[in-house]
Amino acid sequence: MPYDTEEHLKNYLDTNQLNRERMCRAVLAIDKRFSDVRPRHPRGGPDGGRDMEAIYRNDQRTFGAVGFVNQANDSAEQKRTIRAKFVEDLENALSVDPNPAVFVFFTNISLTIGEKEGLVAEAKARGLAYCDIFDRERIRIALDSTDGFAIRFQYLGLSLSEPEQASFFAKWGDDIQSVISTGFQRIERTLERLLFLQEAANVLSGLTLRFELDRTYPARDIAHFRVFCYMHLKEPKLRIFGVLFGSSDKSNRMRSDLDFASQPAGIKHGISGGQWEEHIDLEAESLPDPLGDNEPAKYEQAGSSSSVGMDPVTFIWIRYRHDESLIRYLPRLNFRDIDEASFMPILNKSLAEKIKAIHVYANGYKLQEIGSSDFGIDLEPFDPEIPAQFTKEELMDPWVRIRPKSASVFSISFSDQTPKRLFSSRQTHDSLATGS
Repeated sequence: MPYDTEEHLKNYLDTNQLNRERMCRAVLAIDKRFSDVRPRHPRGGPDGGRDMEAIYRNDQRTFGAVGFVNQANDSAEQKRTIRAKFVEDLENALSVDPNPAVFVFFTNISLTIGEKEGLVAEAKARGLAYCDIFDRERIRIALDSTDGFAIRFQYLGLSLSEPEQASFFAKWGDDIQSVISTGFQRIERTLERLLFLQEAANVLSGLTLRFELDRTYPARDIAHFRVFCYMHLKEPKLRIFGVLFGSSDKSNRMRSDLDFASQPAGIKHGISGGQWEEHIDLEAESLPDPLGDNEPAKYEQAGSSSSVGMDPVTFIWIRYRHDESLIRYLPRLNFRDIDEASFMPILNKSLAEKIKAIHVYANGYKLQEIGSSDFGIDLEPFDPEIPAQFTKEELMDPWVRIRPKSASVFSISFSDQTPKRLFSSRQTHDSLATGS
């Protein structure tokens, strides 16, 4: 194999100056003394005797030149030609301002030690700090090394022997597999992103916040509870500026047509849900500011629910259902309309202290997972003005707000991260195509 490499260096790239330069540049790149190896003219052409540039030992500017001959036979005439080429390329390199500190010369002629030392001495006499000569034998050694096998195959057409393949994959197999795996992962992430952006144009069917407790509790340890969430859109859509949704104990609490006072308290005996929409008049002189002091727009109830209780309790969830009807008579919010929306959960204090994480879902996608290290409990007293009735005894367990540690409210951003799709669409079976 060394003989094959040497013979191909003599004549395989005759007249192909572009690939000669690319091969020599690749050889320089695997030399750990050099970094940032780059071509002067990637597609060939006049380069002033500077076929490549690099950095030597991280700080010295380096120019490299390639001097190959056709049908190399190491004759005295060819050596004179190469020496003249070396001097010419050295002169051109030194004419550049600022001057390089290092000069590297590649040739497919085999030079003696004395001949190489003479060329190096001439370069140093011109003020260069370092000069290196890659003659045919130096190039062959590099190409027949594990790092050079791929270069040799690409530019000289020499396949790897079985021992060389074993050596190559022993050193680079894990790295190659990592590159392949990373490439597929990048493609997969891109496809997931495109699918999400497509499905984000669908109607918003529902938005769910699932509160995970720090352990499983018997219902008696939860007893009365209330958990709600305010959300304001970045841009009002269909006159909807914000939504409020949540749940509490007593299954009739959110229903105006039924009495709940006589119902037993506690999450074990029943759960009620409610949702309201904040509608605004976009032509009004004064528009509501969720962070300001002006009078907010009124919330209009957009739905309620009643359900059985639970015991034990590991999760408590609240949901805003936006598209419940069998037939959609009017336009509704799209999934993408909640992009850049801000939201803030509000709970009774004893429940808030049991929260381990908050999981946010919409349209079969998981939008966020907010761990306990990412939020804090704001104990500042406030009146949430929830349009639901609570007794003085229930309010002895005060309202608190859950806020992110790095901001005043949480936000949803589809540009920061792609939501995770939690379902796979089934493909319709075609018995006609399969014959079954």
